[in-house]
Amino acid sequence: MTSPRLRAGALLLAVTTASAVSLSASASAAPAAAGWKHPQCGVVTGDGSATFTRNDGAVLAGTSTALAPVTYPKLIALSTPNTLVAISKTSIQRSTDAGCSWQQIGSTEQDLAAYDLTAGPDGTAYAYGVNDQPIYRVQGDQVSILSGPVGYDGVVGLAVDPANPRSLRAVSKAGQLYDSADGGATWAPVGMLSGKEQFLYKAAIDPADRDHVITGTMSDGSFVTFDGGRSWAPSAGVSSIGRSNNFNVVISPADPRIVWLEGYDEGESGNGARHIWRSTDGGRNFVSMLDGNRATLTNGNPMWPSPVDPDVLYFEFGTSFAGYGTDLYRYDASTDRLTLQHNNYHGITSVAFNPIDAGVMYLGVVRER
Repeated sequence: MTSPRLRAGALLLAVTTASAVSLSASASAAPAAAGWKHPQCGVVTGDGSATFTRNDGAVLAGTSTALAPVTYPKLIALSTPNTLVAISKTSIQRSTDAGCSWQQIGSTEQDLAAYDLTAGPDGTAYAYGVNDQPIYRVQGDQVSILSGPVGYDGVVGLAVDPANPRSLRAVSKAGQLYDSADGGATWAPVGMLSGKEQFLYKAAIDPADRDHVITGTMSDGSFVTFDGGRSWAPSAGVSSIGRSNNFNVVISPADPRIVWLEGYDEGESGNGARHIWRSTDGGRNFVSMLDGNRATLTNGNPMWPSPVDPDVLYFEFGTSFAGYGTDLYRYDASTDRLTLQHNNYHGITSVAFNPIDAGVMYLGVVRER
């Protein structure tokens, strides 16, 4: 992920974007999620760190409160109808009205800037740190504190078994998988390391099959397993010399054969050395779809694959430098069409999709000053 120091967001009330390139809306509906509705509001009540858009970011819902710097929020939609969870600074928040209003349900000692969120099938959410312990489990309005599998460090990926809410899988920075059968109370290593003496930036765990995991490493490219870490294979196509820094990786919820990877090919130079690659075979082989000559790519652009269209990827670049703001990109691999919307925030750190309509996107936004 992009370093929080490079990201930010500016306050918007009933914002509309400036100098935007036209984007087609993601109007296709997601598979039905019982009880979910569209947000029935034009202004979001809360601390200003969460908003939503119905048209790929062309217009963002206003917020009732001026967003204070510096916050790097993350948010996620749950299986519980109309419920989302967000983390922001030291606050854990929840919305029960499809993202129209947010209430704090817990606070933490850690700053949650480098934390991320994953959801379980029973309405739970887990907040886990890339650099920090502990893990926080949110269920209803209750927050529990859990120890992660690596006592001195965080994890770079966490997933819940869609058939068993107490079965968790995590990935350490060293590329070791860990399982918990009791909701995160205890952990045990499984399989073997994805590579010798590696440092992982990110791991993506297939939401439909937790034995399918892809890692993005520092300089050593990417590795994929389909058997829960018992064996690993290096991914092909991510470097001309076999050396690449792969900062971010995501698996398409619409088709787990589709994997998106963002990184830097050490065999190239200039803007063209930065790529977003795509795999159609689960991460065994990648092909470059975009490079830094077509979009602003950094060390870990946040990426969000469409939950209904495996060809569509959203990603962003945001900065407060010179008051630039944020570009929210939409890329369609079926047409090679890249479009964007620009807004005055200085970053978007999180995107979640409404479970009944992927055209409704919830955004975690940032302001640095």
